[in-house]
Amino acid sequence: MQQITRAIYVVNANEIVTVEIEATKVGNFITFSVDGVLLTPKSETPRAYEFQVSIGAAATHFGIISCHFPQTAPDDAAYQVFVSGDKGGGKFTGSDIVKTDFSWDRNIEFRRI
Repeated sequence: MQQITRAIYVVNANEIVTVEIEATKVGNFITFSVDGVLLTPKSETPRAYEFQVSIGAAATHFGIISCHFPQTAPDDAAYQVFVSGDKGGGKFTGSDIVKTDFSWDRNIEFRRI
């Protein structure tokens, strides 16, 4: 896996992608879907999701992280996103999501070249 931007990654055929979302000063009010399919978390601390790349060359998996911040959460409450793949490249830091952000959703693209 390669990181192009905090929201765009190049993936390999059949790669298992892990998306971890660490909550700070807030609970795990998070969902993650890929290509419109809501995924079940593989772990809770941190909240982690996995999926296997199943697209052909020159195609893209589209992911979306949706978060919620309760009214009682402090303004500096945040979620930090980390992305990795089982075919190497390391653990990449993705976008953070802070309570004061305009949108609490983040899009992620996983592209096969």
